[in-house]
Amino acid sequence: MNHAPHRRQGRLAVRQSGTSLIEILIAMVISLVILSGVVVVFINMKQSFTSQDQLALLEDNERLALSILTSTSQSAGYFPDPVNNTLASLLVADSNTSYGPLVAGQSVNGTTGTGTGSASDTLTLRYATASGDGILNCLGGTNTSGSNQVYVNTFSISSANELQCSLNGATAVPLVSGVSAFSVTYGVDTNGNGYVDTYMSATQVQSGGYWALVRSIRVTLTFTTSFSASGAQTQTTQWVQNISLMGRAT
Repeated sequence: MNHAPHRRQGRLAVRQSGTSLIEILIAMVISLVILSGVVVVFINMKQSFTSQDQLALLEDNERLALSILTSTSQSAGYFPDPVNNTLASLLVADSNTSYGPLVAGQSVNGTTGTGTGSASDTLTLRYATASGDGILNCLGGTNTSGSNQVYVNTFSISSANELQCSLNGATAVPLVSGVSAFSVTYGVDTNGNGYVDTYMSATQVQSGGYWALVRSIRVTLTFTTSFSASGAQTQTTQWVQNISLMGRAT
């Protein structure tokens, strides 16, 4: 009796009951496709969260910059105890060329820049404080000296695109990052009716001798932030704020 055919059929049955190499490769390809999809979803979610964080940081920077500028600008020209003091007696003439020169009583000064970044405009705001009155300078400090203190706050943009402030001519301190440009115009009351009738650059105010007639300040800040590691995706936002000076109509 010949049993060879039965042995061949048994081996064939064993081979047919296993998994072929092609099936294994197909399963691997399907797994890789699914894994790739999961990775893409994860990366997109991470980028989305990163963009949201960067946008939130940009908004925080915008609020902080405008808050500091508004608070400091509204203090310009302030002086304590007006019964016994005058503006000119406390804000005396100052020949410091890093922010001036300033004549007696002058509380606002500035320069007109030539572009963006460190070539942006500058803004100088001066006021006097009494010890313990709680009035902030641009760096967040207050007067605890025990006597009157004059603060000269000069805002500018650094080469690293930071809004910075120099206090009393000292080295500028960065305040807010992501500020690519800073523009300032001055609301001037040229006809003496107590209200702003035109806005001028610092150069125009200086040439016309109008610093004593400045009633308000208009600041324009340009914020720029990157939404990718390469910096290829950026968002630019511009904020304009009109700020009335203390005790002066607009």
